[in-house]
Amino acid sequence: MIGWEIYSKAKEYDAKPWQKKIASQVAEALNSHADWLGADWASASNQECHLLDYACGTGSVTRVRISFPLSPCCLNTDTTYQALSTHITHATGIDISSAMLSQYTSLLSSTHPSLVLKTSVADLCSPDPQPSISGPEFHNFDIAGVALGFHHFANPTTCIANLASRLKKDGVLFIVDWLPNKIAPGKHIGHAHAHPDSHDHNHNHNHVKEEDTEEWKKMKKTIKTNGFTEEDMKAIFEEAGFEEFGFVVLGEKFVLEMNGKKVEKTGFIAKGRKS
Repeated sequence: MIGWEIYSKAKEYDAKPWQKKIASQVAEALNSHADWLGADWASASNQECHLLDYACGTGSVTRVRISFPLSPCCLNTDTTYQALSTHITHATGIDISSAMLSQYTSLLSSTHPSLVLKTSVADLCSPDPQPSISGPEFHNFDIAGVALGFHHFANPTTCIANLASRLKKDGVLFIVDWLPNKIAPGKHIGHAHAHPDSHDHNHNHNHVKEEDTEEWKKMKKTIKTNGFTEEDMKAIFEEAGFEEFGFVVLGEKFVLEMNGKKVEKTGFIAKGRKS
């Protein structure tokens, strides 16, 4: 889910109420845009659907993907839960943290035993991804996604290109992230990254700045950008060869609670289809 690793234990990673709220918002956004995403979901006529969940964390995106309702003809009313869980049949989680992947496997194997799971530690923001993900099982995905990790990536263009190489022809990639915050007059653009301490800065720096929490000190080191515009995302997708670009702005804002402050961010879903 959210792409920073600030906890020593992965079990605590998305345990706070505001994190759970954001995870719920992402789930609802993806659920309500399932048809719009246009993936080749599992159905009576399509026996398998393979998901690549990158920067997967503890697996929020994978858990969302299996909640999409199938058409009535595909439902067995006696085993609705199992029917819903087969909207995808295979899920592969890739993350830079082995602790996150352990939690990913633990959570999903216990709640969705019919789902075929695979994980690997790897960095798809690297120009040369690790040999550990060179095999055929790490290619030809029907759909791939990143949820709220994209603004942490030092090389988002490289990441999109690597994700594209993992998709089958006509496969779908989606990114959930947020728009840039507007920068108020008189603020340093370098400080206006919509972080919880950004509003404390001005050109004169003639104030006493509140002490950052240890949690925030760790997190802000990983944030690479203030957000992405539709034009930003369109350019990145098209550079990687995607077609049918789509972009929707989400109505309900994400509210982050960090450093003793609340920050509102406007989310979006961007998508493209591999040509």
